[in-house]
Amino acid sequence: MSSYITIFELLALLASLAAWGFIRSSAYLRIYPLLLLVVAGVETYTTYFRTHRLSNAWIYNWQVPVQHLLYLLILYYALERPSSQRLMLYFMAALVLLAGISAVILTEKGRFNTIGYCCGSVLVVIGIILKFYEMLQNPTDFNFLRKPFFYLLFAFLLFNVGSLPYFAMGNWLYFEIGYKSAVLILINVMSILNYVLYATYTTVFIWIILMRGYS
Repeated sequence: MSSYITIFELLALLASLAAWGFIRSSAYLRIYPLLLLVVAGVETYTTYFRTHRLSNAWIYNWQVPVQHLLYLLILYYALERPSSQRLMLYFMAALVLLAGISAVILTEKGRFNTIGYCCGSVLVVIGIILKFYEMLQNPTDFNFLRKPFFYLLFAFLLFNVGSLPYFAMGNWLYFEIGYKSAVLILINVMSILNYVLYATYTTVFIWIILMRGYS
């Protein structure tokens, strides 16, 4: 079920690059091509170019914190209240600290840094909820067709909430109790969420192109 996720990520990256002329003036949307390049680049390497079968956890232990930092940066620029923007800066500093400590001290060699992932996901989810709260304060001022940023955020919120059980329990289920069938179920759920996430990204960037801008 996960064999085509990399293709979906590459399509989302290409769509964001195609929409660059329309999103480059947006302080937060213009970060998405870099974000998708990080995601698709790592997935392309691990899917098509990795020649050995050793654990690839190390590359994800670098990629995931960078990915979460970019999401927090997007939210920093998207949020309008100075207090909320400062909170995103605190979140970014906390993420670097927590991801670094958990990777060096709390994560066994060859295993995924679940603590760092969970912390990053929770921080991003809080940021998304803050942005949704801002949107709901003046819903008549927010055009959900001309500004489809809402759908980018909602898709990633759905992905985070749905994938947290996999990343939180994956190491424990697989390495500690050997419950590989449960891990397979969680992987399939995460695969579906990945398809939804990157299909949404692709659709939104194509929509921005068709609308001839983001205003």
